[in-house]
Amino acid sequence: MTLSDKLNQIKTIFIDTAPIIYFIEAHPKFGPLTMEIVETFQTRKINAFSSVLTLTEVLSKPIETGDDKLAKRFSDFLKHGKNLKLIEVSMHIAEMAGKLRGQYPGLRTVDAIQLSVAIDIGVDAFLTNDAKLKQIQEINILFLKDYL
Repeated sequence: MTLSDKLNQIKTIFIDTAPIIYFIEAHPKFGPLTMEIVETFQTRKINAFSSVLTLTEVLSKPIETGDDKLAKRFSDFLKHGKNLKLIEVSMHIAEMAGKLRGQYPGLRTVDAIQLSVAIDIGVDAFLTNDAKLKQIQEINILFLKDYL
């Protein structure tokens, strides 16, 4: 099944941090796939979500290296992107994340929070390129590398 086929089967998607980075930085391998996803949600064929933690994760490297233009591109895309909504992290999400970490030893806190946000809002799929997340049973995981 192609990525296009998969995207045609869903109405909502949560986008993890790595695919955002691939899109903004035009990654040579994954950039075209993420471009397809972004075009799909920007034309309102599906609704896209991420969490405020994605903003934290994408800004750290550009700020560290002094690349203010890249930091602004990330920030603008996430805060003002067409048909992309950032979800706040609540106490309820924090509790869900703690439970997920208990169920999946080795799951990083940030991943548990991202997954909990996606589960809580009821998206159809969680897009990532983190192979460790394939083990998660509570949500449909789309692993970007599977669509190369």
